[in-house]
Amino acid sequence: MAGITLDRVSKRFADGTVAVNDVSLSIADGEFFILVGPSGCGKSTLLNMIVGLEDVSAGEIRVDEQRVNEVDPKDRNMAMVFQSYAIYPHMTVRENMAFPLKLARLPRNEIARRVEQAADMLELRAFLERKPRSLSGGQRQRVAMGRAMVREPRAFLLDEPLSNLDAKLRVQMRTEIARLQRRLGTTTLYVTHDQTEAMTLGDRIAVLRHGELQQLGTPRELYRQPRNLFVAGFIGSPAMNFFPAELRDNQWIELPMGKAPLPEKTRRRLPAGRSAFVAGIRPEHLQDTASSAEDSEYQLKFSVCVDVVEWLGAELFVHFDVAGVTRESLPSLPEELELDAASSGTLRRVARIDTASPARAGEQLELNLDVRRLHLFDPESGTSLF
Repeated sequence: MAGITLDRVSKRFADGTVAVNDVSLSIADGEFFILVGPSGCGKSTLLNMIVGLEDVSAGEIRVDEQRVNEVDPKDRNMAMVFQSYAIYPHMTVRENMAFPLKLARLPRNEIARRVEQAADMLELRAFLERKPRSLSGGQRQRVAMGRAMVREPRAFLLDEPLSNLDAKLRVQMRTEIARLQRRLGTTTLYVTHDQTEAMTLGDRIAVLRHGELQQLGTPRELYRQPRNLFVAGFIGSPAMNFFPAELRDNQWIELPMGKAPLPEKTRRRLPAGRSAFVAGIRPEHLQDTASSAEDSEYQLKFSVCVDVVEWLGAELFVHFDVAGVTRESLPSLPEELELDAASSGTLRRVARIDTASPARAGEQLELNLDVRRLHLFDPESGTSLF
C-alpha cells in the first residue's frame, strides 16, 4: 500500500494543449480517492501520469514520499483496471488472472494461491476454466479486477471501469468494488465522469474542470459547501437549481418568483456593496406547500405549472419552468453543466417533494422555498460567497 502526492503537476502536449494544470493533492495510504469531472477535464491524463503511462510536464509525483517521475511504469507496482475489460479472449479466466504473475516469474504454487484467493473474493471460482465470451459484462469486469488484485499492488488505479455496464450492473459492481476496497485496504484511485459513482464510493473526491482542481473534500462537504457554481451544479442528482437574485434594501432577497427577508447572519456574510448574485437551491429544499408543515418568515411561496412528474416510489420529482430564467440571464453558469432547457430556452427546474403530493403534469402547484437554504454565488466569478 502507498500514499500518493501530486505537487503542482501539469501536462502539456506537443500541440500546446494543457490537459492538466498545476494540480496538487495528497492521497492517504489505504484511501478510496475519486477523480471526477466531465469528459475532457484531464482526469484520465492525471491517472496515466501517476501510473507512468504519460510523462509529467511540470511538478512532481511522489509515492510514499519518493519521487517517481522518471520511474518506469512496471517498477511503480500499480495495477490499472480500464473501461474496456482488456482481458484476453483466447485465455480462460484462470489464465487471464495468472498472466501478470507468469510474466513476473512467480512460482506455480504462489500463482495458484493468489488466483484462487482472488477468485474466491470475487465469486469467480466456478468460472475459472471458462473463456471470457461465456461471461456476462459484470463477470468480465470482475476478471479484470482479479487480474489487478493478484499482483498485490501498492495502489489500484481504475479508469471508468463501469462505463460499459448497464444501469443495474453498475449499481451491483459499485457495491462490490466498495466492499473489496474495504477488505483489501489498498490505496485506490478511481476515475469517473459519473458524480453518483463518486458520491457513493469515495472517501474523498477531487473535482476537475479544464485540467484544474476545482474542489477537494468528502462527498458531504462537496454537496453542502460547494466552492463554486461548477461544483454546485455538477455534484448532486438532480442538479442544483439556479436563479438570478438581487438584494433589496439590504434586507430582502428577490428571485424571479418573488422575494423574502434574508436572515441577518446571511446578510452579514455577503460582500459589502454587492447586490446581484446567482442563487442556488437543492431540489429537496423546494417543497409542496400542501404537504409541508414548516412555515416561517423566511419562506418564499410561489406557484408553478408542472411540466413533468417523475414518481420513483420513494421519491417524487416535479419539473417546472420559471419565466425568463435562461442561460443568458445567468452568464456565469459553466457551459459543461448539463441543465435542461424548455423549447423557449427557459431553464428547467426540479423539486424533490413528498410522494404524498397530488402534483400532476399540466396543473398548478404551490411550492415553498426556505431562503435560509440558498447558496449564493458571485455572478461574475461563480465563487461561493459563504
